[in-house]
Amino acid sequence: MQRRRAAGLTQDALAEQVGLSKNHISNIERGKNLPTTKFLLRISSVLGETPDYYLMGKTSQETDGITSLVKRLPPLHQRALRRMLEVYLDEVGGF
Repeated sequence: MQRRRAAGLTQDALAEQVGLSKNHISNIERGKNLPTTKFLLRISSVLGETPDYYLMGKTSQETDGITSLVKRLPPLHQRALRRMLEVYLDEVGGF
C-alpha cells in the first residue's frame, strides 16, 4: 500500500496495470489474500522494487546491485537472463 501510494496510484489504477480486480488488491493490502509469485513479479515491475522488498520489506545491497544491473538490460535480454538463471538453478538443485 505504501509503495502504491508513493507512486501516486489508486487501487483501481494498480489493479488495471497488473490485471487484477481492485478488490483483490485491497485484500492483499489488508492481508486477507496472499500474493502469488506472478503478482509479486507484476507489482515489482509496476512499482519498481524487487520481490524481496514486498516479501521481506527490504532489499539487501547485493540484491539492489543485481537489480540495477538487470534493469540496464533491454526487456528481451532480461527475459533471456531469467531463462538462463532458471536453467542454472534446475541444474544445481534449485535452491
